[in-house]
Amino acid sequence: MIEDMQPPGEHDVTARARTARLARAAATSVSALALVILAPGLGSGPARAQNAGGGGTIALDTISVAGAGAGPGAGPGASFNLSGVTAENSYVVPDSSTGTKTNTPLREIPQSISIVTAKQIEDRGVQNLSDALGYSAGIVAAPQGQDGRFDQLIIRGFDQTQRGIYKDGMRLPQTSFSGFPIEPYGVERIDILRGPTSGLYGLNDPGGLVNFVTKKPLPIELREVFGSYGSFDRKQFGFDLSGPANPEKTILYRLTGLVREGGTQVDHTPLDRIYFAPAITFVPSTDTSLTLLGNYQKDRTGDTFRAIPRDYTNGGSPYRAQLRSRFLGEPDFSRFLAEHFEGGYLFSHRFDDAWTVRQNLRYAHVATDYNAVYATSGDPATPNIIGRSAQTWLEQYGVFTVDTQLQHDSQFGIVKNTALVGVDYSKIDNKSDQFGGPTSAFLGYSSLVGPLNVLNPVYGQGIVPLPRTRFARIDQEQVGIYAQDQIKLEDRWVLSLNGRYDWVTTKTNSLNPAIDAVRQQLDAFGIPNAIPTTFGAKQDAQAFSGRVGLSYLFDNGLTPYVSAAQSFNVLPVYVQQSTSLDVPGIGPVPVAYNILPAKPEKGETIEAGVKFQPPGAATSVLFAVFDSKKTNALTFDPSDPLQQAFYQVGEVSVKGFEAEATVDLTTGFKLISSVTVLSAEVTKDSPPSGFPSAVGRRPIQVPNFTAATWADYTVQSGPLRGLGFGAGFRYIGDSFGDPQNTIRVPDYFLVDASIRYQYENWRFQVAATNLLDRVYVGTCSQQIGFVGCNYGEGRRVTGSVTYRW
Repeated sequence: MIEDMQPPGEHDVTARARTARLARAAATSVSALALVILAPGLGSGPARAQNAGGGGTIALDTISVAGAGAGPGAGPGASFNLSGVTAENSYVVPDSSTGTKTNTPLREIPQSISIVTAKQIEDRGVQNLSDALGYSAGIVAAPQGQDGRFDQLIIRGFDQTQRGIYKDGMRLPQTSFSGFPIEPYGVERIDILRGPTSGLYGLNDPGGLVNFVTKKPLPIELREVFGSYGSFDRKQFGFDLSGPANPEKTILYRLTGLVREGGTQVDHTPLDRIYFAPAITFVPSTDTSLTLLGNYQKDRTGDTFRAIPRDYTNGGSPYRAQLRSRFLGEPDFSRFLAEHFEGGYLFSHRFDDAWTVRQNLRYAHVATDYNAVYATSGDPATPNIIGRSAQTWLEQYGVFTVDTQLQHDSQFGIVKNTALVGVDYSKIDNKSDQFGGPTSAFLGYSSLVGPLNVLNPVYGQGIVPLPRTRFARIDQEQVGIYAQDQIKLEDRWVLSLNGRYDWVTTKTNSLNPAIDAVRQQLDAFGIPNAIPTTFGAKQDAQAFSGRVGLSYLFDNGLTPYVSAAQSFNVLPVYVQQSTSLDVPGIGPVPVAYNILPAKPEKGETIEAGVKFQPPGAATSVLFAVFDSKKTNALTFDPSDPLQQAFYQVGEVSVKGFEAEATVDLTTGFKLISSVTVLSAEVTKDSPPSGFPSAVGRRPIQVPNFTAATWADYTVQSGPLRGLGFGAGFRYIGDSFGDPQNTIRVPDYFLVDASIRYQYENWRFQVAATNLLDRVYVGTCSQQIGFVGCNYGEGRRVTGSVTYRW
């Protein structure tokens, strides 16, 4: 049972219960990890895939087609196993290009890395990013509870929402309320690279990145359609069609699409989506391939993220379960609409056995139209009545990326060498027009929308015409040159070195009618002030980042490794300088206000670990310990009168241990298990004047312990051949919702399950997340006069029928 929120010193019994839950989660996951280590003795042989009938196995053929592999670094060759086919049929993929930008066995990458395959996504009935990454080590994939507006994730204690999401090896950064949420049905696999990545990819935090590898055209026929229905009246229809477009198989195509309509656990909040992704690959020779990729996606949702007064969300409240569906907005106003498209290509050409050139390019654009009515204030005397505000964001956001690589492969006696040099360029451009919100008070608006009784809501309240309060434009350009060398000695020692130098220019321009109105009033009253009419900041930053790693390859598949890596990040945000004056009849108003660019964030990590990939078995195990540090860390500035700036906290330290194992046996048994233990704290802090230091406290939304295990079995023979079922649990430890760690968010334990039956070309499946319908809180934060909390998602059951031919 989830622990209630209680003041310190009053929860000894529940603390013991939490410790017992943690111990059970750890014991279960560790036992699963031990079973995985023994798994090679239970079933050996080459990786195999289920056939169309769901029973027995078929070996994955080697197909002589160039350019059909997955991943940005998958170069062409005379023949190779199709990574996409493997990912669709197995829990284990042995290679990745994410860790090195060259196609490399996972055991030779000197960082913690793991793969979520399409087979895992299918068997667990994954519907979103949180589902997909819920069983992976080091990741919290729903740090704010249920929130359908954009993807969010924390890796190794660092928030990677803005910079940690990649697709096909190219960044897809999120800014403000604009991002590019990933549709799992369009994904072939998800690569998770933990630790600093700046030595190859440029701007990022020390936590790592998640790289979504999209479905690519296949040289074999694939025809699939599906329909599903589930909780919240959610209906989906999708299709996936691929194959050669000509007899020579030099032109391949793939069309993937999905339509979803339905609701969420929050009243008046839909979760609709239209997704269409065409792709075509040209293979004029075994040495050259060009894949053109497109993607159109239209989302319609709303505010599943809310601030419900904490008194009503704890275990002692009779309203706890009831308020999980409570809507705090206005049905005729609240909405989140996002329409985005992407277009680009992946090009590869091999000159000879030594030299290969690649270029990957993409432009992505999203238009966001977001109306929100949200809780802002409360009164302890009447906790059921919350004050509200209204705000509109209209945003246009574009991301352009091009990455050009030259690879050289050579061998000199006992030394094999893979060298890589490259240059990439990226540009983001965000235009954000904002209306309403808290700064409307500077324009003379005392209230934009009326209060709401959270226990007995009455909707239909009028919203005043929202005044324009801000227009901002952010431009950021990055140029990086990088080099890498992978040296293998006697097929035993692997030395990996990479380094990169980045030049980054960031421009921020902002028009603030609210603060300009304050300036005009102060001028009219004859009060001296130093408020400019427009605000802008420009920053030129540059830095070197690198990684060095050493691995040793034992014949039995065991690989110990050590590495050290650096990170470098420039977020397109700013810090502010302001001075306030208490004006009679008005209250505190800023009489000076200006913005300055934030300093680049820098990080470093030392890591050591052991990987185990036994030959001839589809098994992957990793153990890693690490020590990470980030300086110039940014956090929201509560003293900013416009509530839009940040301050730089100083330093955050995260030490930890993570273990993850994945097994896929020919007997039909599959297993995923992970454990993560962190010690995260703020080690330096320079808060705004009047605010306490956070030194010694844990960063917000970071649990110190997580564990998860999923077990799956498919009957291989007999009358029940093709019947499969799986079950798993996820445990997320407690966290905090404020820098001072006074707002504790309880831990929670969730159970998932799935059952399916495959007969000839048909697949029937019912999958459930949070099967026991546990009511839990994802995060809490301080509002004016109360602490507001957002729920995690309750039980979601989806039934689907798939036909493949």
